[in-house]
Amino acid sequence: MQLAHTADRLARERFFGRAAGYDEAAQFPSENYDDLRQAGLTGLRVPAEYGGLEVDPLTYAMCILAVARGCPSTALTLTMHTNVLGSFVGGLGTPEQQNWYFREAVDDGQLFASITSEPGASARERFVLSTIFTPVAGGGYRVTGTKHFCSLADAADYFFVTGIIAGSGGGSDNIVSAMIRSDMSGVEVTEQWDAVGMRATASHTVTYATVAPAHAIFGPPGRILSADWGSFSLGYAAVYLGIAEAAYGYITDYVNEKTWTPGGGAIINHPGTQKAIGEMSVAIQSGRLLLVDAALTDRSANPTGAVLAVNRAKQYCAEAGVSVTDAAMRLAGGGGLLKSSPLERLRRDALSGPVMPPANDRCLETIGKLECGLPAVTIELT
Repeated sequence: MQLAHTADRLARERFFGRAAGYDEAAQFPSENYDDLRQAGLTGLRVPAEYGGLEVDPLTYAMCILAVARGCPSTALTLTMHTNVLGSFVGGLGTPEQQNWYFREAVDDGQLFASITSEPGASARERFVLSTIFTPVAGGGYRVTGTKHFCSLADAADYFFVTGIIAGSGGGSDNIVSAMIRSDMSGVEVTEQWDAVGMRATASHTVTYATVAPAHAIFGPPGRILSADWGSFSLGYAAVYLGIAEAAYGYITDYVNEKTWTPGGGAIINHPGTQKAIGEMSVAIQSGRLLLVDAALTDRSANPTGAVLAVNRAKQYCAEAGVSVTDAAMRLAGGGGLLKSSPLERLRRDALSGPVMPPANDRCLETIGKLECGLPAVTIELT
């Protein structure tokens, strides 16, 4: 777990001190990524043969968890980048594509973004794609459409884009994915991300009117449906648990140092404070156990168990992020609302967890179906 220690050190010594400024400006944390590149952490899921770290799922989760304690936006965007490389390039790419994109990531420090969300569509039910891939000569496709909520939008060098074949009306056999360079003609980023939380993810809107050449197309139509989507949820669980841990660390120090007046006794001496700290502790430890279980459940040996584990972890850790930051704010009182307090930012960042795909309601539905022997797909594209 040396890598997790490295991530923790960066989070404490560098990311935490920068987080408020990046949040205020809603600006991508470029300095943090300079540090991540130097430490090799942008290559967490790149195979060792290409110069990456090729970490196991548990080490991966612990690294994301550590980064999130310092800057949740950095952790969330790192989850996106590393999983495009691990799940899409590694899981779907040809040897030639893997060689090219892995080298781009490791040798040149290129950043990768996954972009599926579209205006008017929701992953709560069947996600209907409206981005159009029109075949062109040479095996490529003209890609037209608009995607939003694209984390790393103004920093990514590549976008992994998915849509449907023109004239097909959709369906799993007509879904196509491509890796599109951000500097290609016809790719336009509209900087309109002004959210309550996760502001430094720079999750802007991207419009496409460009051609993806044949070498950038990932597999035959429908190949994307075989990707390991669970690794995204594992990362999200780690991010939101990291928020909870950051809030918990802050408030435990606060209640031990802050005194009541009159009397001068520390706030922690009050039974109500002790109870609140105890509840937060139980929530965080429960989240850690679920996160570890999700990381250790082998998807290839136990696919149903892996889906159950990662849905449990994502749902619970996202809720823990909300409940723990809420409880910490209540203990801190009015001071927790001030911009000078990290609780104010952590509370806002935690709010996106339950609605982030797969939304917590969808996670619970998936869990319920699988527990009762029914077929279940967490995210459906069509």
